[in-house]
Amino acid sequence: MTAAAGSRKLAETADLTPFKELLMRTFGHSFENEREQALSDGLCRRMVARGINEADAYFAILLHDSDELLRLTELLTVNETYFFREPDHLNLMVDKLLPELMSSRKQGPVRILSAGCSTGEEPYTIAIMLRERFGSESERLFAITGVDIDSTVIATARQGIYGKGSFRGMDPLVLDRYFEPRDLGRFQVSDTIRKQVVFEIVNLLGASYPQSMQMPDIILYRNVSIYFPGQVQREIFGRLSELLADGGCLLVGASETIHHDIGILSLVKQDALFFYRKIPSIVFAERRTPGYDASIQRRSRAGVMPASVASAARAGIRRNWEQQGPVYERTRKQTQPDAKERFDAAIALAHNKQHDQALAILDAIIEQDSTFEKAYCLKGSLLLSISRFDEAHAVCDGILSRDPLCREAYLMLGMIARQRGDDDDAVKRFREALYLDGNCWLAHFFTAEISYAQGDEKRARSGYEAAVRILEKGSMLEHGRAFFPLSFNAEQFSVICRHKLSLLSPAEGGRGPAKAPPSQKPVATLLKKNG
Repeated sequence: MTAAAGSRKLAETADLTPFKELLMRTFGHSFENEREQALSDGLCRRMVARGINEADAYFAILLHDSDELLRLTELLTVNETYFFREPDHLNLMVDKLLPELMSSRKQGPVRILSAGCSTGEEPYTIAIMLRERFGSESERLFAITGVDIDSTVIATARQGIYGKGSFRGMDPLVLDRYFEPRDLGRFQVSDTIRKQVVFEIVNLLGASYPQSMQMPDIILYRNVSIYFPGQVQREIFGRLSELLADGGCLLVGASETIHHDIGILSLVKQDALFFYRKIPSIVFAERRTPGYDASIQRRSRAGVMPASVASAARAGIRRNWEQQGPVYERTRKQTQPDAKERFDAAIALAHNKQHDQALAILDAIIEQDSTFEKAYCLKGSLLLSISRFDEAHAVCDGILSRDPLCREAYLMLGMIARQRGDDDDAVKRFREALYLDGNCWLAHFFTAEISYAQGDEKRARSGYEAAVRILEKGSMLEHGRAFFPLSFNAEQFSVICRHKLSLLSPAEGGRGPAKAPPSQKPVATLLKKNG
């Protein structure tokens, strides 16, 4: 028996369990059922290439040789793709989503990420479509990145040379404009298009992502997750969601949509197509000064907060401080002017995402005046926004030890529990908030989201309808400012509630889900980045 035949027999008869577990743990790839044969064939090929006749010996190599593990993974990866694949979502992105993002952007290019880009057809397709729509300006307006775990396909993508299989159904005029003929009937992407796309080798389950992947406005994660089991799907979807800029969109394949509707991002429908959007959940805003100086906020975004921020805002803040009635009367009486001014500076720093500086100021305020409850609330919500959940939980516990009727503390505890995946505790906390205030639309909304994810249509419908009823009364702006110091775009939440109600089956008695009024704007128009 030849060495190759011996390796094949061993690979086919070996216990594949340790190999499956290693590949799952490292890359998230599942090789159960029909994919076992692909794993066996891949093991055989690599064992022959390395001259190894024992499966255990090859497994020992995989444990200590990351390059060999990557070679095996590349061999097992499915890389079926072609230009202009599933064009409906691409057209939606170029015609509707990108113009919206551009209209709300103050500076810098719109960033687009193709996650699991394989040999590069998808990101190049995007570059071509943007060139067709925006001309040479597309180079300035957009930054496109493609990532994949397979170094071989990334090498192909960077070279940009493709055979006829990649051009199925492509318009010959587009082929002529953006490709150069090469040997053997192949074509290479033009330099103009190639320089618009950056490619990186990335493991989506790896410890870190490169800078080119950070804060994208659009993520295309299409026809990739179908190769992962449910737990890995959720892990990667969650990590990509964290990367996504506020107001950004995540597009998955048509067959993958339902698997990712797990409450992390908001599912949006437009033009009979579904995509996910990251609705800004927490924004820090000054409640006492509706006319907060936007110029201060814009200047501070450029880098370090100017030393004059507190004094620049001080005059307007002081004028409004005495005009807000009883809501802040207790805080006004119990705090000294210096603490008030520092609290205003902490809010300005929170606007600028300078979290550590804001937290330092709040700690100093609390040390000076332990009765300044709004400082505790702002500290808790800041810690929540940067995922320091244990510390945020401790702050909320401290608030409730002094004031058991603090609605905001229960809301934050519910959000913390939800982030940790403890739905039972989250529901308990949101119900406690509702016990204190039956008109707490945010608690109704989050309770409905949990019920929706659990498949409890009756409770989900009830929660969404309650939130909509409350939001329809009064000002959306005031509803969004109801939970100091958390600020929410109430109009966006109203749209989400109505969309979820449209997906739920009609209520008993023939009363269907709530309908949006005819004058309501399209979903995508309302779900813009919250400034």
